[in-house]
Amino acid sequence: MYSSGRVSTLGLLLHLHYRPACYKLKTSRRLHRPLICEVLIRHHASSAEVVKEQPTLEWDLPEKNYTSNLCSQKPTYISEHQGEPVDSDVNTYAGLLQGCTNVKALKELHASTIVIGLYQNNLIQSKLVNMYTVYDDLEDARGVFEKIPERNVRLWNTVLRGYSKSGLFDETLRLYYQMRGVNIQLDNFTFPFVLKACAGLSALREGREIHQHAVRIGFDSNVYVSNALIDMYFKCDRANDGRLVFDKMSGRDVASWTVLISGYVLTSHANEALILFYQMQLTDAKPNLVTIISVLPACVQLGILQYGKWIHGYVIASGLGMDVSLGNSLVAMYAKCGSIELARRVFDEMAERDVVSWNAMIAGYSQNGRPNKSLRLFRQMQMENLKANSVTSVSMLAVCAHLGALQQEIAEKLFGTMPVRNVVSWSSMIAGYAQNGLANEALALFNQMQLTAVKPNPITIVTVLSACAHIGALEQGQRIHDCIIRSGFESDVSVGTALIDMYAKCGNIEMARQLFDRITNKDVVSWSAMIAGYGIHGHGKDAIVLFSQMQLTGMRPNDVTFICLLSACSHAGLVVEGWQFFYSMSESYGITPRVKHYACMVDLLGRAGQLDEAYNFIRKMPIQPDAAVWGALLGSCRIYCNFELGKYAAEHLFELNPENVGYYVLLSNIYAAAGRWEDVAKMRTRVKYSGLRKTPGCSFIEIDNKVHAFRVGDNSHPQSENIYAMLEALSGQMAEAGYVPNTDSVLHDVEEEVKEHLLSSHSEKLAIAFGLINTSSGTPIRITKNLRVCGDCHNATKYISKIVKREIIVRDANRFHHFKEGLCSCGDYW
Repeated sequence: MYSSGRVSTLGLLLHLHYRPACYKLKTSRRLHRPLICEVLIRHHASSAEVVKEQPTLEWDLPEKNYTSNLCSQKPTYISEHQGEPVDSDVNTYAGLLQGCTNVKALKELHASTIVIGLYQNNLIQSKLVNMYTVYDDLEDARGVFEKIPERNVRLWNTVLRGYSKSGLFDETLRLYYQMRGVNIQLDNFTFPFVLKACAGLSALREGREIHQHAVRIGFDSNVYVSNALIDMYFKCDRANDGRLVFDKMSGRDVASWTVLISGYVLTSHANEALILFYQMQLTDAKPNLVTIISVLPACVQLGILQYGKWIHGYVIASGLGMDVSLGNSLVAMYAKCGSIELARRVFDEMAERDVVSWNAMIAGYSQNGRPNKSLRLFRQMQMENLKANSVTSVSMLAVCAHLGALQQEIAEKLFGTMPVRNVVSWSSMIAGYAQNGLANEALALFNQMQLTAVKPNPITIVTVLSACAHIGALEQGQRIHDCIIRSGFESDVSVGTALIDMYAKCGNIEMARQLFDRITNKDVVSWSAMIAGYGIHGHGKDAIVLFSQMQLTGMRPNDVTFICLLSACSHAGLVVEGWQFFYSMSESYGITPRVKHYACMVDLLGRAGQLDEAYNFIRKMPIQPDAAVWGALLGSCRIYCNFELGKYAAEHLFELNPENVGYYVLLSNIYAAAGRWEDVAKMRTRVKYSGLRKTPGCSFIEIDNKVHAFRVGDNSHPQSENIYAMLEALSGQMAEAGYVPNTDSVLHDVEEEVKEHLLSSHSEKLAIAFGLINTSSGTPIRITKNLRVCGDCHNATKYISKIVKREIIVRDANRFHHFKEGLCSCGDYW
């Protein structure tokens, strides 16, 4: 057997060798009969490779009809000078070509037609063009096509169909205009192929021109052409034009209704899709399985489970049956509508399941907050020896991201074994790292992605910017900003909003505002992000001014906007304004306050020292207070050393969220400040026997595009010796300037000297010393800390900023602190 790559050469050699004999022989029987036998043997020997029928959408039926029409052509005779082979030989070869089950056999038959002189026969040429397009070998199809001197509309349509089916839409349109240029009489099969190309390219102008041409030659009333026009208009975002075509149709089939329903779903007009589905049932064109699969996403868009149940009930009542595609669609619909139990029931009852079925169920569990069940189902899938595909891998990457660091190893293994990594898989893996606090790993993977041929999309960019924001990696964020400009993503509103968030959280609020002002199509998320940015920098009044500007533009705030606004008031101590915004939510905008809004109000009152008002506010809440509400009260009690109320809040927290060690630490701080060391020891014992571990303080600083992390008492850094020498020198200068260590936050009953030593190696101080060593004089130092900055470090950083004459920008878990000339932007209100 010759490889498919050598068939053309073989055919040419045989053709040159045997053609003289063909001219001499009165009949070709002696030559081509043995060849037929040989080709038959080879053809059947290679028939194990069975072609899979391509799934056909209902409005693509003209393609199917066209193919069957082409295959039914009667054989024609070859010219006299080619040896006049008998009619039965033409029929035999035509049948063999039509029955080819792989492209290798097809090429061998093609070669043999050249050898025996059948190649110029019209039927043989048509079969060759048709079969090459069936196997997506469009280069050979076009090669045969171009050598045919007289090409009828059927041949042109065959090549158009091949290009359109393969997604080569530009080539489809070029061939169509070439066809028009040689005055080929178009038929009703021509238009669906070229309109599909217009839809794929969103080429509205060309689509309209083709529509007008169809009207001029009288094919606009053809049902197949009309269905293709509806599809084209919807995919070019012209829903009204598509509906107009539908309304003008004198005869509509099932595909007409289905393509219109699908168009409305595509353009997020779910209500219209469901109304049409109901109206369709009142006609003779009853919904089929494709219609059902097309309408189910409308239920997801509306988030109304009852509609999905109604459609499922219709399937059962009408006896449509259940194939694997419909089962997959029902599983996805139930899962996305929040009914994971019904999704699993459909999944379990499916007689046949493919990899899409498993993917839908795995993703469904993940979307409904059950990542552990996703993981168990994935392992069951492996036990059943069903091969996962790239969608499975991407879904599992998301699952591992939900499960946290414990499953990071699984995610890395999945990602490492993926044969082909597309932008979705890269983005999912980057998101997994970012969501689990592994920002450095997320950034490293993004850098690795940029070395490949895969280009990041807006989702990738938004994800990696969030990683920069998490650790305050301003330099890397700026580098990604340059990448955004080169890629042309700056006009994308989601990317622009992510840039605002990144710059704000990396301490450059001025740049965040510049980018905000450049966005021409601001949405509510953009406005909310900028308000939140002002809030974490303590610029509460700027946040309020911006909110007023938002109102003047007519942009309606949502519940998240008010969370950002109330938080900004809290950080700036704007109690009166906070009350006004809280009441205006329901009175002016009809937004019912959620528990997060109540938590913001408790934080606002508590930070202002109005602890009794905060407690009474909690008691009068119309909804059950959660851990965020009681946590805000406990934090305020720590600031103002309110022992009794703090203990009361802590008991609620221990009941609501007993595994959060931070609440035990806060209560311990209150005990320590009151000198109740016995109670501090009890808290420590309680934490120990509960198996809880305190989150260690960690501070990050970025130098030369590399993020360095420091923990309390850290000696692991290569420059540790110089860092501690710098701190020693600073401590002497600070003492001379009047600095006295604040040991209230040390949770150990030890001598003051020991407490001072413990304070001197806090992570933010180590990061500041490292920054002073490795940056030039006058350069701002930017630090990000994962916990709230302690009172002593806050005071010490004010002294350091004055001594070294540098601006030191610290972002802790709550807000920004800009230290300059011995003062902090928070005004010691944090």
